[in-house]
Amino acid sequence: MIINLTGEDVRLYGLAAPDVIEDDALDSGCTVIPAETPPAYMDVISLGSPGDDVHGGRTVEVDLCEFHVRDLPASRPGTRLIVPQGVALASSGRSDLLIAYGDVCDDTGASVGHRLLVSPC
Repeated sequence: MIINLTGEDVRLYGLAAPDVIEDDALDSGCTVIPAETPPAYMDVISLGSPGDDVHGGRTVEVDLCEFHVRDLPASRPGTRLIVPQGVALASSGRSDLLIAYGDVCDDTGASVGHRLLVSPC
């Protein structure tokens, strides 16, 4: 079972999908995984800057942050969860988490879906 906790429907077009779908982009043979509620999300709390750094002669701002993942259920055997990329990366070690990957766009350049789901662990 796959549960979508991204907050929006996930459209999957498959590995062979072109970068741009010109006709009927939302319904042309894709798999739609509807969003469930509540979506998983992440609070980012700034802890302040330890000081800026320099790279290539330019100042690079550095900020320390703390991440708090919210509304992410515990792992369950046989269940995978589609989550936002930040949530997956902040929840390292969770092999049940998936992110949508490989943008597929319409003829205006707007993202309408993805090619596949990947596990970031």
